[in-house]
Amino acid sequence: MDNIRISVKNIIVTAFVLVTLACASVAVAADMVAHRAFYSLKLGVVRSGSDFVGAGGNMGLSMERTCEGWTMSQTLQMDLSTTSGEQIAQDLRFTAWESDDGNKYRFFASNNVNGQREDFRGRALVNGSDGSGNANFRIPEGRKIPLPEGTMFPLGHTAWLIDRASAGERQVSRTVFDGADGEGPQQVTAFIGPKLKSGDHISGVQAAALGPLSKQPGWKIRMGFYELDSQQSAPDYEVEILQLENGITPTLTLDYQDFTVILTQESLEEIALPDCQ
Repeated sequence: MDNIRISVKNIIVTAFVLVTLACASVAVAADMVAHRAFYSLKLGVVRSGSDFVGAGGNMGLSMERTCEGWTMSQTLQMDLSTTSGEQIAQDLRFTAWESDDGNKYRFFASNNVNGQREDFRGRALVNGSDGSGNANFRIPEGRKIPLPEGTMFPLGHTAWLIDRASAGERQVSRTVFDGADGEGPQQVTAFIGPKLKSGDHISGVQAAALGPLSKQPGWKIRMGFYELDSQQSAPDYEVEILQLENGITPTLTLDYQDFTVILTQESLEEIALPDCQ
């Protein structure tokens, strides 16, 4: 079981690449859309030597504006089948809030694998001058993780990534902390493809199902996730997404080296903004 268990870090990244919230700048925030979406999940490529032969499931995601930031809620259910006939059922629930200035962050993750549950809860603060700070956990109680200079939280990081793509950059890297597995931050390196016109990136069938929110220009972006200060040239895992300017992510592929998992957006609806007057 241990050698084929998918870590919560690998699964929770699904939420963060999908959650594109404008906590980094007012210019980016103006284009973001609060929304609720549902994704189907299936097995993609299976490479030689893989332990996995099947995958299925779904993901629900809501991204809502608050008067002082953004809140994201996510549920993900994934069932994996192995070559030995073992079934792995993973149920992930995650919520996070990040302030508009990107300096404050709260999180809760509950990950259940075949009935074995693990929870993490806490909050983190970074200062606005250099991005350094600390993450303090309530679950497990007393755990404290220092955050190095330049650390971003996932919501602001994705907004920053869209900003860099809009500026025409093709390779960028930042330190990101999410708190999802009780460990420290990661180095995330992104390779950004050419800008795609509206209508050139998804099928007509999917566009019809998702409606006008999906009819936006965007980019294909491939991200590699590394342990901080790692000397390895290969990332721990990779994610490829279709990222639209308004924060919508119609498709996403998780690459775990020996197999991939594909998530496809099946439904999409806009969420009204709060009255903050």
